[in-house]
Amino acid sequence: MSTGEPLSIVGIIKNSIELGLKNFIPLFIAFILWVLTVWIPYLNVGTSIGLFVLIPIKIGKGESFSPMDIFNKENRKYIGEFFLTVGFVMLGFYAGILFFIIPAFVIGVAWGQATFLLFDKGLDPIQAIKKSNEITYGKKWIIFLGSLALVICLIIAAFILGFISGLISEYLTYLILFVIYVTFFPIVIASHGYIYNTLIKEAGL
Repeated sequence: MSTGEPLSIVGIIKNSIELGLKNFIPLFIAFILWVLTVWIPYLNVGTSIGLFVLIPIKIGKGESFSPMDIFNKENRKYIGEFFLTVGFVMLGFYAGILFFIIPAFVIGVAWGQATFLLFDKGLDPIQAIKKSNEITYGKKWIIFLGSLALVICLIIAAFILGFISGLISEYLTYLILFVIYVTFFPIVIASHGYIYNTLIKEAGL
């Protein structure tokens, strides 16, 4: 999805919810399939890459996808590079913790687009991390606060709707909370795709 608008906190909230709800059914099914097969060694790497990296990329670009895409063997094509990238990001994050935590979050946001760049642009791990740092420069606070605000909005919505439904029926409350719970994951996944797609477009990639 491309709106042409610059990355903003309001944009992250609005577009993430829109994309999450738009792709709710295939995302929810993909999540269920992932949960059911996550215990299978090696296969779980490909399904995790498919669900948390490749599908968000497609969502951000407005491309269609199937829940079965998480089982594509191509997902494991760069499995070595994937683990290297994740390993470097984790090392950077834990090193940041040694400097009183805040640098860890800065690194987490700065390098957070590396796995997407690895698969979408064919960069090697070091190039992906470097490019992620470049495209997030000057936008780290927007990404962090936008993602945080999105989660807070979802929690507030759950609280308000849960309270209102509680005045009507206890069973309705459980139903409302269940609906919000199952929509939480698709919206968060969609937010990753939206943020990544907006960043690469702003960077001209």
